[in-house]
Amino acid sequence: MKKVILILAMGLILSGCATSEVARNYGSSDNYILIGIGSVGIDDRSVQITVGEYCKQRDKYAFYYQWDYITDVDGTKAYVWCKKNYEATRLVQGKTRKIYWTNYEKIKLTEKKPKKTEPEKSEPSPDDNKVVAASSGSGFFVTRTGHLVTNYHVVEECDAVKVSFNAKEIQADTIAIDKYNDLAIIKANINPSKVFPVSKEDVSLLQEVIVAGFPLGKKISALIKTHKGNVSALAGIGDNFSNFQTDATINHGNSGGPILTQKGNVIGVAVQLIPPDKAQNVFFGVKSSTLNTFAKANNVSFLPPNNRPMSNKDLGQLITEGTVFLECWMTIAKIKQIIAQEENRKAFYSEFK
Repeated sequence: MKKVILILAMGLILSGCATSEVARNYGSSDNYILIGIGSVGIDDRSVQITVGEYCKQRDKYAFYYQWDYITDVDGTKAYVWCKKNYEATRLVQGKTRKIYWTNYEKIKLTEKKPKKTEPEKSEPSPDDNKVVAASSGSGFFVTRTGHLVTNYHVVEECDAVKVSFNAKEIQADTIAIDKYNDLAIIKANINPSKVFPVSKEDVSLLQEVIVAGFPLGKKISALIKTHKGNVSALAGIGDNFSNFQTDATINHGNSGGPILTQKGNVIGVAVQLIPPDKAQNVFFGVKSSTLNTFAKANNVSFLPPNNRPMSNKDLGQLITEGTVFLECWMTIAKIKQIIAQEENRKAFYSEFK
């Protein structure tokens, strides 16, 4: 019978390492390595044969007879963890030489249930309540008493909205919002010299338009920027007839800026873009009719539209003095929360992305 045991042991050794399913599941750690487990019976008793794998660098495998009775789940198996620096010998002339372990611990085999890991609760940072400049957008004056039009998503969740005007930052109050059409009217203590009139007619297909604003914030420069294009469709995404489509470039930071004609009349508000990896030159604006309805509902009156085209010089002056850079200020905790959302249209600064 002993010969049978030795033959079985050698078979396990020559096969590399007889690793049990449980052994594979438990893996190894930095200080210990889990060695394979096999079992045979002798004289009506359970015998453990463990086949070590760690001594590969010495080209030998360890095996060890555990002659104790086992009282585990099935009475035949146990874990053995061994230190990485143990010494071991082979069979010599058909006999088992003593195995020298510097340190080992036998862990009985039981059904080990995985520990439930509680989600880590992140400790609030000391700076989480600090209010900082988080994102930017564009806006434009529509009254001489400081009313401005922009997008709702530009001012959404802001703890403060600041208007850059004549090298100063002036805080503005939100007067009215239209979440569905993504519009907002804000007011600052400013008496602008230039105010945009708003067209009473909507855009027409192929009409030439100009988009003004501060694309990409102030990364390129702090000065106003313009793009020219045409009206390419009279509806927005999903046949939204409150919007129109244009190929005049709109970038992050343009949101809330005016879309106007050569006469200086606002015929739309820059509102949305489709990312370049989805489509090329597809941008959207809110129609002037939607803006007029929104303003009327909130008792804000616009200047009557111009009837004559303006020179490029005069139009440039109107755009420069009537369009402003808006900055949204909020707590760092709120920034983290909004950025984590799947859909986010704010032009957050790069340090928060």
